[in-house]
Amino acid sequence: MARRQEEDVINSLRIKLEESLGEGFEVETHKEVSAVFGNIKETFDLVVFYHDDAICGIECKSSFLIQSYIYRFQDLYISRLKKVGLKYGILYYDNDQELYFWANGYFELKKISLENTVVAIKGNQKCGKRPTSSELLTDFLGFIPQKLDNKINGIRELFSSDILNYDEQGSSIWLNNEYEDKFILLLLNDNEDDKEYRRVCRYTTLNSLFLTMKDHNHVMCSITCMNDKGETSYADKYVGYGAFANSSKTVKENNDCFILSFCNEEMSDNLTMWRLYGNDGKGVCLEYDVDSLRIDNEEFFFAPVSYGDKQNEHPVLDLIRDIRHWEKNGWHFEFKRWYIWKHFFKSHLFKEENEVRLLFIWTDKRKENVEWIIDSTNSIVSRIYKFPIDNKSFPLTLANAIIGPKCPDQASNVDQFNYMNRQQKIIKETFLQPAVKPSKIDNYR
Repeated sequence: MARRQEEDVINSLRIKLEESLGEGFEVETHKEVSAVFGNIKETFDLVVFYHDDAICGIECKSSFLIQSYIYRFQDLYISRLKKVGLKYGILYYDNDQELYFWANGYFELKKISLENTVVAIKGNQKCGKRPTSSELLTDFLGFIPQKLDNKINGIRELFSSDILNYDEQGSSIWLNNEYEDKFILLLLNDNEDDKEYRRVCRYTTLNSLFLTMKDHNHVMCSITCMNDKGETSYADKYVGYGAFANSSKTVKENNDCFILSFCNEEMSDNLTMWRLYGNDGKGVCLEYDVDSLRIDNEEFFFAPVSYGDKQNEHPVLDLIRDIRHWEKNGWHFEFKRWYIWKHFFKSHLFKEENEVRLLFIWTDKRKENVEWIIDSTNSIVSRIYKFPIDNKSFPLTLANAIIGPKCPDQASNVDQFNYMNRQQKIIKETFLQPAVKPSKIDNYR
């Protein structure tokens, strides 16, 4: 009796497929398929032929077996399909009429509808009907955490135009670069009407100011110089991209990405920041004016860092993760610029920093001004890039410097740096606004 029911299911699916696929396709039951070369043979419950060429092997399973089959034996099933050179595979779950689809190039079975499987096979592609911008918007808005409700209008506006790219063979969808940048920037900014950053400050060593004045260069280090190695993989691990391994690809990405870290202007001459990043008050706080017109999102990327709320809770990355793992009709969504924007996310443990970052993405056309160093902090060989002070593309201008409250001979250093600056002509100054001044903190302990 059970065997008769199984045959009825197989025959019913055969009829549905033949009707749906139409002219040129045939579906046969319990058919043996042979590899083009050799004596390898596999038999499937159903085999789809297109003009006498076998292209799809189908297995029908009961509800009792389906879940264990998918998760425990899908590799075996896929290997059987590959051995005999089939382009597609279908695993059909009888009771709920669920269908799991495989196409050559996939590593696992994808659950999609019969209708979209037919679209894929007839279109000789890996996926079914294309989701539209409005369909994606509906799905993506459903992923938005309550804490990001203020982003809904901005996201809806972004997806109102035809901004999607489709790759039929890779079954991937992505935004144009300009719109992906807008999407991520919308998520990074706390509010849609965030003020434009006009000035930022950077805490560093006294030697950094000295070298800037001496060599007439702004220096950016590759992200391999970062103090906390976990920063470079935090967002990847959270979202599940898996790109944090020390592979040749990520090594190149890390050496082509240069970074400067800042904080808000309001945190200039701040006691906590002196302690954390200003060489325990013996360093310098550099203030920069920002030229937003030079932030081109081609070489230079400038944005605030997004922090998690607590351990394993980062609303912006939660949304990106849900979008990253979204699937529909066999399609998935990709962030093509993730290798850039992943560097603007950090753990909740660093939230008090209120960090703003400038990233520079190096390309072969920038062959000059690249040097190698052994970083003094972590003793790792790293690349640095030097922008001449008068470089017209660099988006920052050094506006002034504050000598730390615990700097030895602070008053003498202020005078000496101001005199040096008049000779080197690095920072614009007036009688009322000297280029270098002392910290106003006088009770540093």
